[in-house]
Amino acid sequence: MDGTSNTPRYVLNDAAFPACPSLTETSPQDHPIVIYGFSNKSQYDVFLKASSLALTPYPLVKRFLEKHVDQNADEMKLVVVDADSPTQPSVHAATFQNVLEAIRLGSETVNLTHRLILDPTDSTYRVESFSLTASSEPAA
Repeated sequence: MDGTSNTPRYVLNDAAFPACPSLTETSPQDHPIVIYGFSNKSQYDVFLKASSLALTPYPLVKRFLEKHVDQNADEMKLVVVDADSPTQPSVHAATFQNVLEAIRLGSETVNLTHRLILDPTDSTYRVESFSLTASSEPAA
C-alpha cells in the first residue's frame, strides 16, 4: 500500500444513482457520502461479476464531483477505488476533492485517505481515515 491508486473514471449506477457501500451508523448527524469508483472497464467488470445488482457503467464526471464538493463542505465524501466486490473485506478510498483534483490535472493516480473495513455480521463498512507512516502502512 503506497497511498495512491489509479484515478477512478467510472461509477456503476444503480438506476440513476451511483452504487454505494452500506455503511455502519456512527452518529445521527454523520451521513458520509461514499460511492464506488473504477479506473477502467476491467476493474468494474470484476465488481459486476461479484454483484447481484443490475448496475450500469457511467463516466465519473467533474460536474458530479464539483456539485458534491461544494455542498455541505463538512460532510465526508469518498470514492472507493477499484473494489473487487461489494463484500470485499477491506477497500481504500479517496476524497471527492482528491479525485476531482486528479481528474482536473489529468493525473493517472489519486491519493488515498480512507479505508473501509467490512463487518461480516451485518455486511456494513466502517470508515477509517489513515495517514502513511515511513513504512507505507496505513495507520488506524
